[in-house]
Amino acid sequence: MLSTLLLSATTKTSSGSSFFLPVLLGIFILVYFLVLRPRQKAAQKQRQGGTELSVGDEVVTIGGVRGVVVAVGDELVTIATGQMPGDDASTSSVTHITFIRKAIGQVIPPPAPPEAPEEFKGDPDES
Repeated sequence: MLSTLLLSATTKTSSGSSFFLPVLLGIFILVYFLVLRPRQKAAQKQRQGGTELSVGDEVVTIGGVRGVVVAVGDELVTIATGQMPGDDASTSSVTHITFIRKAIGQVIPPPAPPEAPEEFKGDPDES
């Protein structure tokens, strides 16, 4: 009788731990894909973003300063702020600020050219 009682107690304990381990592993995997992996990808993208700069790119720093790249070095990037394309030159002044590459948060893509309205496109099959 005592051996049956010990056997049943041992069986219940092992089945509880065999259920707990996969649940804990599943929670860890879920946290990894929802929290840790996106952070790693964002950090990697930021590291790569600072290396793909060229003169004339419009950028925003991690501090929120917006400007146009005027000089690119190995470790330093100089941007011009103040007068942006389309601004009136008489009302704004240009300021050059030098940042380390890691301080460049993102490169703003140039605006896409507007498409012609449908009535002006014409059908290429009509020719």
